[in-house]
Formats: sequence, C-alpha cells, structure tokens
Amino acid sequence: MKLRGVGQRLSIIFALILGISLAPATFAAAPKAGGICTKAGATAVSSGKKFTCVKSGKKLIWNNGTTIVPVVIPIPNPTPTPTPTAAAPAPYPSTSSSAAPNTSSTSSSGSGGGNNSSNNNQQQSSTFALGQLGATCSKEGELGWNGLLVGVCKSGKVRYALATDVPATPVGGYKTRPTWYPTLAQVLGGPGAAEPSCAPNSIKFTKPVIPLDKMAASIPYGMMVSGHVTPIDHAYLAPSTLAISPANRTESDWVPVTAPGDGTIIELSSLGAPNTSRVVINHGCNLYSVYMVLNKPSGVLANYVSELASKGSVSLSIKVKAGDEFGRQRDNMLDFNVFDGTQWLSGFANPQAYLSQDAWKPYTADFLPFFSDDIRSGIEKWMQKTTSPRTGKIDWDVIGTASGNWFIDGTNGYGGNQNSLYEKASSQIGGGFVEGKNEYSWGHLAIAPHEVDNSQWIFSTGWWSDPKGDAAQTLMIIGSGQVAPDKLTATSGAVTYQLAQISYEEPAGSPTRSAGSTAPWAVGYKVISGANKGSVTLQVNSDGSLSVEIGTTEKRIYRR
Repeated sequence: MKLRGVGQRLSIIFALILGISLAPATFAAAPKAGGICTKAGATAVSSGKKFTCVKSGKKLIWNNGTTIVPVVIPIPNPTPTPTPTAAAPAPYPSTSSSAAPNTSSTSSSGSGGGNNSSNNNQQQSSTFALGQLGATCSKEGELGWNGLLVGVCKSGKVRYALATDVPATPVGGYKTRPTWYPTLAQVLGGPGAAEPSCAPNSIKFTKPVIPLDKMAASIPYGMMVSGHVTPIDHAYLAPSTLAISPANRTESDWVPVTAPGDGTIIELSSLGAPNTSRVVINHGCNLYSVYMVLNKPSGVLANYVSELASKGSVSLSIKVKAGDEFGRQRDNMLDFNVFDGTQWLSGFANPQAYLSQDAWKPYTADFLPFFSDDIRSGIEKWMQKTTSPRTGKIDWDVIGTASGNWFIDGTNGYGGNQNSLYEKASSQIGGGFVEGKNEYSWGHLAIAPHEVDNSQWIFSTGWWSDPKGDAAQTLMIIGSGQVAPDKLTATSGAVTYQLAQISYEEPAGSPTRSAGSTAPWAVGYKVISGANKGSVTLQVNSDGSLSVEIGTTEKRIYRR
C-alpha cells in the first residue's frame, strides 16, 4: 500500500498539465490581421471573420482570418414531454437519456437556468429566423440559434440570451436537449451542418485509440485540477511510455494513435505548443470523437504538419477507416472524449451557462459502449475508476442543494465574463479570456465527488484568495453528523466544513514507480486526507444561489 501526498504528485501534475487543456481559447478583444495575440491556436471572431493566433518568427500574431458565412438553421419545435413531478431529485442524476433526440421539457417547475418567471414558456419557434447580434427583431422574448450563438429578441434587438432569458430548468433537470439549445451538429459541425437521421448507436468502434498493450492507468471524465475547476469533460488515456523517465525516452517509444472507427477528420489545430494538437473526427450519425494534446500528427495527417505550424488551425475533410493512424503519443496523456448528439446530461442545472464556452459539454457520452466487446474490456482494465460508470461523470448538479457547478454572481456562466459585457454586445464575444482576471475560471466553483473515488467530496474553486483567480482543489471533510453537499439545502442553514490537502493511497501490489516516471496513479487508488487547509462555510439560499465563505474572508454569492 502506497501513500502519496500533494508534494509527491507535483512532478506528475506538471508533466500532465499540457494534457489537461481545453479546445483553443477565444479572446474577447477585437483582433486584426497582424495584431499581437497571446496564445497560439486561440481564435476570435470580429467583423464577420474568424481569426487564429499563430506564431510568426518569435511573435504571436493574428492571421488574416477567414470569412464566416452564418446560416440560420431553425431548430425543430417538437412536442414537449410531460412536466416532471416535484419529487426530490436523485442525489446522482442520470448521465444520459434514452429518450428520442431533440425533444425537451419546457416546464417552468423547478429552478436553475432562468429565474424570470415571465420567460418560463419561451422556446424557439421553427419559423423564427433570428438575425445577427444587434439586428432588428419583432418577437419579443423569443430565443433562437443564429448560426453562431443563441440569442434572444429583447427590446426589438437581437441580444445574447442570458440565464434570465431562458426557461427555468425543470425539477430533476432537462432529460433531453432544450429546444433553445444548439444541436451538436451546430456546435461541432459549424454553420450549415446537416442534422443526421441515423442513430449514433449504429456506429461501432472496432479499433483502440492507443494499442491496448501500450496503455497504462488512465484518468476518467470528471477530474478537477488547477484551472480546470469544474469536472473535465474528457478522459486521459495514458501510454505506457509515461513510466519511462523523459530523459530516457527514445524515438522507438512513440505509440501510434488511431481512429477507433470510420469517419472524417474535420479539424486539426494547435493548442499553443508544437507537441499539443487537437483533432476532431466526425463519425457520422451525430457522433464525434475529440483528441487533444496529441504529441505528433502523423499517418493521414503527416502532410499537414507544416500548414498547422504556420496557420495554427487547419480545416479538413479526410476520410479515415478504423485503425488508420493520425498521430503519435509518448510524452503525456492523450485527452479523449466522445460526444453523442442524441444524449443529454441531465445533471446540469443551467445548460445556458455553457453557451459562453464549451457548448458541447451536455453531449458528453460514455465512450465504452461504442467499442466492440474485446476492445472495451481492454480499455476498462486500465481505467482508474473501478466503480460504474468506469469512464466517470461530469454533471453533479442537484437542484436545491450545494452539489455541482457554480459561477460567481453576475457572470454569464462558464466563459467567466460579466453579464454586462453581453447585454449590449453587437459582436460575438469569445471565451477563454476575461479582462483583468488571471484566467476564465476565476469565477468557477465545483463541489463534486472525486473523479475516481466518488466517496470523497472535492471543493474546487477558481478564486481561493485572489479575486483575479487562483484555482485550488481541496478535500472536504464531512464530519460526524454533517450533511453531505448533495443533501445540503436551504433548510440546512450555514454549515462549515474542514478542508484538507488531497492525498492518495494506491492499492497493495501496485507497480513500483521508477525514477522520473510521470505515469498516473494505479487503477483503484483511494483518496485520503492530508494536511489541514482551512475551512469553508456553505449556505444554500432560498432563491437557489449559494453563499460561500472560505475561512474568514468575505462571503461570495454563486449561481448555477
């Protein structure tokens, strides 16, 4: 049995940090060709063009941009599902739904997304051709996707749809996509993407992403670490080469990364460093797989390496078969996730919060069922989490309790910017950068079970002591007789929890870690408490907001 504390794991976390990146960030500042930017691979939209931050010599500059041709795609307005009953929601909401795709409850019961009762019956009309931001409109309060974003007709103008503009979330959460939320094809396929008529479960992955004999212990969905404050929507597949000290790795240690199923590679982009690429494969039938922090494009992507280096992002349409190599991995874990446009995570109390960034998040799907049985069992062998679901969980919101994701009062959800920035915006606002803050997650908060050891609760905040953002993750000690966060309601009053350093206990018989190894913790490890890190006082308020006081600092208010 091995005990490891935060100090011992820092070398591994630093080695993995490039493997814990999201899609290229976008910036709020209006770009212009040749202007200085700060992060390679970042994108921004301005004056009808999409600009990408690329490296030119030793500088980072905006490229010439590509023209965006927005296409208005009305979302069908299906028959609403029955209003959910007001029974207490389950502590751990279902991660998916087997209901027919593209249906939604429009009930006004419950709380979460919107808190303006006058908007409770709003939904997108199949005939509402929403214009661009600032355009004149006539159907007051009506929501719609305009090819780039979800807007609302407000005071005769098209504006960003904020939390108060969308219907309140039904008790128990949305079981399927709300009609006002963009479809997965619109989010990942881009303007004009057609809605598939075939079912994702008709797709089968017949090849592994990393050879099964070259895999090591892998991290499930839901990790909370550093600036990734809320549970991460991708897993981390580990190549066995991480057990080798970086100084001793050779060219022969590169591991092939292959397409798990037939499809079309539609994107190759940079995440800001030469060894961190992003690849998106459209498998058809509303199913996408995404790979990030890929060390080396190769195989079918080998001819695009130079173009990637100069442009930062390459739009592609490359047909691939299951087993075709498109990359090589050696020096860090490979981010991997699957999105299913017919599934919907019901455990997000306010889906609108993710429209400002990561709009694909509610479509995150368990990837194991898509693999053939032999490959699935081979992958399961290496998943650190030994309980169901083996691939983890990211949607821990339980309406009316402290459990789940929160955002500082006055901000528009995940993007981190203030509501005031969106209210009168006449051009698209990017995510990933917040003026005057250290990072976009400064206003994030997550109170959720640990991604591997669900018996332990983690307090993860983007603002520990610095209002500009200084992310921290600590273990919540649920004392004797204390209520767990998913049972903490307004009637519980204020409850103070002790916080501790997160430490790990590996199972007996786990492999001995060699010097310089950056391999993840062994399969089935447990979380244990380390040194005391202070306390936090939580109070769920009658309006559904959450009061948070870290130590003796001033109170903050968070909302879904």
